[in-house]
Amino acid sequence: MDVALSPSLARICGDITGDGHLQLKDWRGLTSFYSKNLTDIRAMNDRFRSVFSISGRVYEDRRYGRLRYKIFFISKPTAEFLASLCVPVGNKTNQPFDVPAWILQGGNDFYRQYLRGLFSSEGSVYSTRTNSSVLRWRIEIEMYKWTKYQKEAVTYMNQIKGMLQKLHILCSPARLGRKNKRKDGTYSIAVKLDIEQHSFKKFYDEVGFDSERKMNILKCHL
Repeated sequence: MDVALSPSLARICGDITGDGHLQLKDWRGLTSFYSKNLTDIRAMNDRFRSVFSISGRVYEDRRYGRLRYKIFFISKPTAEFLASLCVPVGNKTNQPFDVPAWILQGGNDFYRQYLRGLFSSEGSVYSTRTNSSVLRWRIEIEMYKWTKYQKEAVTYMNQIKGMLQKLHILCSPARLGRKNKRKDGTYSIAVKLDIEQHSFKKFYDEVGFDSERKMNILKCHL
């Protein structure tokens, strides 16, 4: 596939690594996303059209009494190309993966776009109270991984930390969080890192979120 490595492609890789699904099986190749927000779905369609010259099929999903939207990009060549770039295929919780080397070597524009996609889906802004009742604001990114691969998950999250540091955004070391027991009896574990409030301005300027609500929270606490 004649698609150049670019920050726009890095953004799509970040999107998939966050909330997306890349599937390859036999004759089928599919990239899909779900969202409550139709604007997000349309923006994803625009990104794929710009990079791959393909458009997705948008559907409404009203299961469980709530409306969500889903978009399917049905293209085996596109799915195979993304897989060749080390974008994780299948269930991301059950496999180790790294930030693709071409993104790590691509420089700041690649970092910004990959991180924007990842934080827009997996990041949150929250506060806790200190012992002196002062609110402590942080940005958190959290992903779950089968405990078999928790060491590799920490390595991945520290790669995210390294990219943030290249953008002069300070953050905590990667750490493990709570465990969840799964239906098959195995456990998944949270892997996370935090960005403290003193780095909010840098994060706002360099990376940010797609969510206007999250960006407004950040703006109030710069």
